[in-house]
Amino acid sequence: MNQIFSEQLSEYDFEKIANFIYKQVGIKLPAIKKTMVEGRLRKRLRATNLNTFREYTKLVLGKNGHSEIIYLIDTITTNKTIFFREIKHFEYLTNSLLPNIVQKGSGINRPINIWSAGCSSGEEPYTLAMVLHEWSKLNQNIDFNILATDISITVLKKAKQAIYSESDIAPVPQHLRKNYILRSDDNAEVVKMSSLLRDRVTFKVLNLKDEHYELPHTMDIIFCRNVMIYFDKTTQENIINKYANNLVSKGHLFLGHSESINDLNVPMKVIDSNVYQKVN
Repeated sequence: MNQIFSEQLSEYDFEKIANFIYKQVGIKLPAIKKTMVEGRLRKRLRATNLNTFREYTKLVLGKNGHSEIIYLIDTITTNKTIFFREIKHFEYLTNSLLPNIVQKGSGINRPINIWSAGCSSGEEPYTLAMVLHEWSKLNQNIDFNILATDISITVLKKAKQAIYSESDIAPVPQHLRKNYILRSDDNAEVVKMSSLLRDRVTFKVLNLKDEHYELPHTMDIIFCRNVMIYFDKTTQENIINKYANNLVSKGHLFLGHSESINDLNVPMKVIDSNVYQKVN
């Protein structure tokens, strides 16, 4: 056990792991991430009963390493999100986008289809479900579906459970907590999303690096925020073009505040702060 804590990840093994992660999921791991990768991989050394990073590298890249690849990706990928993150996006959705697309029949003649790509532990899709439920209740009854995907099976498992701590829901406005969040009789620090939200969200494992996305339908809106920053320009362009292929005519894409489509050859135009519309 002490050997694991004193073991250091060599440049050779880091490059092997970094190249493999890029090939599998498109995430770039520059040299400055070496210490982070080393710290996270110690958990996998313990889990696999290995003593050195060289042994682990041989395992995960070897012919018998398929079952370990899932855990490697889970360990390396960053899954950080909160409810109502970047609140202005939800204000734009409520005040501008929903009235516009509902007026044209979406949500009335057919469900509004929304995709939360890189959904992590579920805070974003459940936020979307709250926002659309509230809009439907206060304005006009609409039907909608939310697809939530991530490459990490660990965070998707948590998202499906829909159980969060009291501190997790701190950003949720009080009136929405009352309408959509259930409290435990046994533990005041634990809450659960109501069935009104859970029934609207479908979770699925999906790798954004895949050549084709197997989606149940074309999307009206895609949220992919604070995900693209982990990809290089070539991968970003490839993914956003695939998003465009899976958007309806004049569909919308929401990116994170530090992300942009500038200098990318994609059929999208800016219509608001980090909000883009598909160009036909």
